[in-house]
Amino acid sequence: MVVSDFPKVTETFVLANARHFLARGHEVALFHLKPFRHGETLHPDTAHVVACGIDLPWIRGESARGLLWGLARPRRLIPLVATLIKAFGTEPKRLAASLAIVPKSLAMARRITGDGTDHIHAEFAGYPATAAWIIAGMTGKPFSFSAHAHDIFLTQSLLVTKARAACFVRAISKFNKSFLEALPGFPAEKAEVLHCGVTIPPDAPLPAQQSPLRLVFVGALLPRKGVQHLLAALDLLPDSLDWRLDILGGGAMDNDLMSRAVLHGPRVTFHGPQGSDSVRAAMAAAHAVIVPSTTGEGGRSEGIPVVLMEALALSRPVITSRLSGIPELVIDGETGILTEPGDVPAIARAIEAIAAHPGKAAAMGQAGRARVMAEFDIDQTAAALLRRIEETTP
Repeated sequence: MVVSDFPKVTETFVLANARHFLARGHEVALFHLKPFRHGETLHPDTAHVVACGIDLPWIRGESARGLLWGLARPRRLIPLVATLIKAFGTEPKRLAASLAIVPKSLAMARRITGDGTDHIHAEFAGYPATAAWIIAGMTGKPFSFSAHAHDIFLTQSLLVTKARAACFVRAISKFNKSFLEALPGFPAEKAEVLHCGVTIPPDAPLPAQQSPLRLVFVGALLPRKGVQHLLAALDLLPDSLDWRLDILGGGAMDNDLMSRAVLHGPRVTFHGPQGSDSVRAAMAAAHAVIVPSTTGEGGRSEGIPVVLMEALALSRPVITSRLSGIPELVIDGETGILTEPGDVPAIARAIEAIAAHPGKAAAMGQAGRARVMAEFDIDQTAAALLRRIEETTP
């Protein structure tokens, strides 16, 4: 499996998929392109998955030897590098980043040539899929990749080439599949919808409907996550509504958001990044989980946020945006409330609706849990991905 960052607490599906593959008797290695992320708050039961990580240097040591190994095979290497240069000729930063991963990708290709590796799966369509494409091109091993969100929206350079070479392309939503199929030259027959999923916890009935109304946001504090719109919506709530907001996560907007939230005093609490147990506990204590995502700089967007699946799996009603693949999980008025991205008054109205109609809120949470159990259970989604990998591996 190829990823950019590892381990990464916001990409729980990577660990979950690897854990499932290991449990089914497969050997798994997680090749991460960027240096190992120390300090991530991870659940103890992922330790055996984290131990599968492979961290290679950019150019020295094994990567330098991999480069020499690749240079000794010019008939395979030169066409790959030429294709990279042609694909990113008008995007110099992406070209530089793509060329930077070549030595360690070659080192990985050299490593797996004789170790019994049967399949390479990249968890993202960007640099991880580029690395998988290089490894496959140098070794002849079959590969596939997943298309999540901004990995296909930020740039489409090389995307069609990688899709044509892949055994299959896993789109995590119908929205993504349609986006890919509309690209000129994209092999539509290779794209298929295979959802991401979450572990289904025991049901957690909503807390008693009493003051205050407890709201939770979980995610990175970045503009595209929309926390600024949530705080603005709080300004519009009537004085008669007693509420509390817990914000779990950190990011570039920490200071700005904290300064803005001072107006609400102790009703808004910033907890910083938290582990999965703390996140689950915060959701279980909430009356609603709010995910007000928007499209960020350069087209960065959500796929189907895992936090929404986790909230609904706990029977929590959600307030979120009509964006990308989100409406495939959250059906407005049935499994949650959808608002247009950045629509501050609509977010405020949705919060008031949750407070005014606790019975309906509870019903939405229960319907959301049923939907996650039916279509987004990690055991089912990981099994479906594994089945496609097995089916396309000689």
